[in-house]
Formats: sequence, C-alpha cells, structure tokens
Amino acid sequence: MSAHQDDWDPEERDALAGVEDQIETMRRRHAGAPPFDVLRAAQQDALPPELQSSVSSYIASTPLARTLAEGIGAEEPSLTSGEQARLLARVIKEAGRAQETRGIRAWFRPAMVGVSLVAIASIVWLVGYRTRIDGPIANPGPAVAVATPPEVPAFLLPIDKPDVKLSMAALTWRGSTTSDSNQLLADLKPGLDAYRQGDYAAANRDLSALASKYPGTIEILFYQGISRLFLNDPAGAIESLSAAEAVGDRTFAADIAWYRAVADERAGHGADARTRLEAVCAAKSEGAERACQALKQLPSSSSAPR
Repeated sequence: MSAHQDDWDPEERDALAGVEDQIETMRRRHAGAPPFDVLRAAQQDALPPELQSSVSSYIASTPLARTLAEGIGAEEPSLTSGEQARLLARVIKEAGRAQETRGIRAWFRPAMVGVSLVAIASIVWLVGYRTRIDGPIANPGPAVAVATPPEVPAFLLPIDKPDVKLSMAALTWRGSTTSDSNQLLADLKPGLDAYRQGDYAAANRDLSALASKYPGTIEILFYQGISRLFLNDPAGAIESLSAAEAVGDRTFAADIAWYRAVADERAGHGADARTRLEAVCAAKSEGAERACQALKQLPSSSSAPR
C-alpha cells in the first residue's frame, strides 16, 4: 500500500490513519499466502495433485483464505492497489457516518469493527496480490500449468486381445537334437506369459529376442505383432503380421487378416484395411462374418485416405 500512498486524498488518509498498524500486521501475517490465480485453480481442482492438496489444505485451515477463495469469480480482481485503499477508506468512513447519523447502538460497534477488519484483510490480500503481479518480483513462484489430455483419434476396428494358441509345428518341434524336450515351447513361455498378463512391452522384448533363433515361427511373429498394436506401434505390427502372413499357417490365417487390417487403419492406411477385409468377407471363410460387419463401419475405398 505504501507504494501508492501519494495517490490518496487527505480524507482517505484520515480514514485509514487508525488502522495502519492492523494493515501492516495482517500484511506480514499473510505475506506468503498463495496468489489469487492459484486459489482460483484450487477451487476448480485444476492444480497438479501435490500442489492441489497443499493449497486446498491451506484454504481449509485459514478462515481468511477460505472466505476469499469462496468469493473468487472467473475474473481477476480489477482494482488497483490505490483504488482498493480508497475502497477501504470509504468502508470505514461510511461506517462512522452510519454510527453518527443513525444512532447505532453501542452493542453494534464490535460488529462494525469485525466487518472493518475483514475489509482490511481483503485489501491487504489484494494489495499483496497486485504487488506480486505489478511490482518487482524477487522470487517468482512456479507457474501453474493445467494439462489438457491429447486428442485421441477414433478408430473403427477394435483390438480384441486374442487368446494364445499354438500351431502344430510348435507342438511337434524337436530341433536338431535327439532330446525329447521341446525347447521352442520352453523359450516361448516367458514371452507368451507376459502377453497373457498384459505386459506387452515385455512380450515384445522377449519374442523379438527369439526371432533370429527361430525364424519363421508363427507364434513369435503373430503375438509380437499383437503386442506392438497394444503398444501403439502400428508400423511395427504391420512388419510382424506381414511376416506371419508369409509363413502361410492356416491356423492363424483369419486372425492375421483381421489384425493386419486393424494395424493398417491405425497406421492411416484406411483403403488397405478395407481392401483386406473385403477379401476376407468375400471368401466366406473363418472370420468372414466379422470382416463383413466391419466393412459397414469403414468408409468406402473411394473416400478412405491413404
């Protein structure tokens, strides 16, 4: 307030003369109070969790902060500190006039003092807020950034997680040794277990590590492709599913066709996805009904972007 005292007229100075000590005391008491923008954000639950908790606790434990926070609107305070001081002076002056001209009972005076103190506290808070905004800032507080979730594109073909199944080639694999154990199934187990548990990053890592040891193994390529779909890597999924399709295992053919179409749509190849589903639908083979239903949702080939 002292930075703007030169703007006050003598009448306003006289009105404030009796409460200067109270103003200064309350200014010091609330020197570290959060600014109005933080209070506003806290009232709207828009702060980061750790800051939201501390500011909400401060508001709940501080009557003045709670009173001011409940009155915060959509706009910042528009009064300058000089205008705020004049407002306080008028509050005090009008209270005195009311006592003189209306014969207010003596028992009402403590109530008027209470109202004046609330007004003083409000002005002190507002002046402190304006000082932080308009005056020199020695230690500015962290800016409050309200994160907005990114826009998620809407895809028409769902990713329904397929259950784990094994091809006859995997079940009968013996390798180049004379051992009766199936090392392929033993090596597949960690990656397929991670896939079953929904840990797609681990599944993709473990299955990728087996690709060079067991080239052309349909289980490695197919479940690697599905894991990459769930990891939002449609390009990687297309690579894996294309390799799985080249193996030519009929046990996985319908699933490969469907999930390849899903990967095409997520990669922005809508026309390719539709062409693949049209072939499955026309063949009347396994997966044809699902493909035909999906075609009703996808845009026509002429309007699908490439």
